[in-house]
Amino acid sequence: MTESLIRYRWAIAAVLAAVAGILTATLPPDLADFAAATDLMLHGRFADVYAMPWNQAGPAQLLVARILLIGGQDSMPAMPVIGLVDAALVVGAMWLCRGGLRRELFAGGLALLWMLAPLPWNGHPAEIGIPLLWAYAIKLAKDGRHLAAAASLALGVAIAPWAILGVPGLLAAAPFGRAVRTGVLAVALGAGSYLPFGLTGHFAMFEMHWAVSAGTLWPTRIGEVTWVIRLVQAVVVAGGVALIALRCRRDPRAVALVPLAGAVLRVATDPVHFPYYWFPVAVAAILLFAVDRRRPLIAGAIGYLALLAEAGNFTVAGSLGCLALIIVTLVKTGDTRATFPAVTATR
Repeated sequence: MTESLIRYRWAIAAVLAAVAGILTATLPPDLADFAAATDLMLHGRFADVYAMPWNQAGPAQLLVARILLIGGQDSMPAMPVIGLVDAALVVGAMWLCRGGLRRELFAGGLALLWMLAPLPWNGHPAEIGIPLLWAYAIKLAKDGRHLAAAASLALGVAIAPWAILGVPGLLAAAPFGRAVRTGVLAVALGAGSYLPFGLTGHFAMFEMHWAVSAGTLWPTRIGEVTWVIRLVQAVVVAGGVALIALRCRRDPRAVALVPLAGAVLRVATDPVHFPYYWFPVAVAAILLFAVDRRRPLIAGAIGYLALLAEAGNFTVAGSLGCLALIIVTLVKTGDTRATFPAVTATR
């Protein structure tokens, strides 16, 4: 019996994830509105897609939303879609950590707990791919494939504008001049995905105002946050990502540490709190657990701490705690082995 459970562990994990997703299914915020914006885009009404400030999603995220709602009803994805997506995420986490039964089970267990959050449906599902695109861009840049690296980062920006925060992560993989050139190209390509909408109508994305959430580092007396303040936040986060990327230049775990740091810094500095802001942190934490074969405990602790912070709405304490653990990991860089899919482990 035990051998059978081990042999079919991925299938069992997939079934458990699908059941968890279906049992915790909630109406995904914004998904139906994003899908409606996609319908405008597909009918050539580009001028109307970003005519109102509420739409802060990129065109790629709008398309994903439309796909996820195929077969759904009342703004809710179909149950088979929810089950398949959740199963794929949990099995994907186990696949990243393949090669050791305990590692696979830990990653699968942590991912299953995140499914109960419920990740990715309590927010914007497409955005959980952003840290993976950051990681892939770093890997591509390390391999000298700079155009592909820029395209990977640009795709993230096409999912959501905040993905631009990961561009300084290229400093972990390339000399300064090359990283800057690749980053400029990534920003240009990402911005280009919004041009059809901006050139054909009123592009109102930058007119959005957010109410400051209680429990963040920002005082609520500020009242509202505009894109000007968002730019200040972006400078802080991008600067932090750049510093961590430079610290990780000789660390093969940079493909995970840099995206994780970027995702955590975004949560820590944001004046607005939504539970789904933690979902990219969850993905990046599992990725770090996958690549850090010598000291996985810290990566596991970050994943669980982020889960507790998301569940208990401990935004500041949770994000600062995760950031502290990342710094501890950065300090302990000696004698470290790391692997990444299609990357050979190095010293």
